[in-house]
Amino acid sequence: MLVFARFGLMADLALLMGLPLFWWAMGVAGSRVVLVALALGGMALSALWLLASGASMTGTPMLPPDWATAEILLTMTPIGPVLAVRAAALLAALVLAVAGRTRLVLIPAAVAAATIAWTGHAGATEAMAGTIHRAADVAHIWAASGWIGALAALLHAVTVRRPNVDRVAVMLAKFALLGTVFVATLVVTGVVNSLMIVGIADLPALAGSRYGWLLGAKLLLFAAMLGLAALNRWRLTPALERGDGAIGALRLSLAVETGAAIAIMALVALLGTLDPMG
Repeated sequence: MLVFARFGLMADLALLMGLPLFWWAMGVAGSRVVLVALALGGMALSALWLLASGASMTGTPMLPPDWATAEILLTMTPIGPVLAVRAAALLAALVLAVAGRTRLVLIPAAVAAATIAWTGHAGATEAMAGTIHRAADVAHIWAASGWIGALAALLHAVTVRRPNVDRVAVMLAKFALLGTVFVATLVVTGVVNSLMIVGIADLPALAGSRYGWLLGAKLLLFAAMLGLAALNRWRLTPALERGDGAIGALRLSLAVETGAAIAIMALVALLGTLDPMG
């Protein structure tokens, strides 16, 4: 259940930040209903994660809830301040979404997404190394959220009953530069995070660990996403602009890329609960 809660939170908060970012970049208003649902979902999933974390720590079933352990986590560990910041950010996002200020939701959503960095391996790193690790992790989370939000919006645009091909082509062209920034950020911060978690001296040991195999699977999926993104940018987008009827191929490419992103989030949710050297 802890892995499920982590996965749900990452997906929810990534969309809550990524969708407004994409809408802002495209110059469109976006959906208020979707953002309200995501903000409420983030609150519910945070509560689920808290209960699942307590159950994992005590080795007991999550139901019925162990409120005593939850109180200890909230009042005597860093989890309390982290969840307080996230709750405030999600409440602000909810208020802005209800008010129809969908683009402004990006600001509190970015804060809420950043709190994930304090609930994984980066949160356990101490001193200056911890500051560097968490900064890299926040940048990694923001870049991943931007990419995931763009995938969700683009996939929706090509799967409606009658896609507006010209509009999709414009969206893809506008996203090209932002997508390049996301990829570069993910690569650089991914290297920093890996070195902070494992250490240069222990990198060879990953080959024989469960953590190492799962990390390898994540990297292969990331490489597949890069390949599909390159296909979309250099082949399918120009084909759309020429009117060559590439919408079907683009729909398939975006669906597979989104599936890879979902699989990566599931792996990250699991990796965050494992000992890298275990």
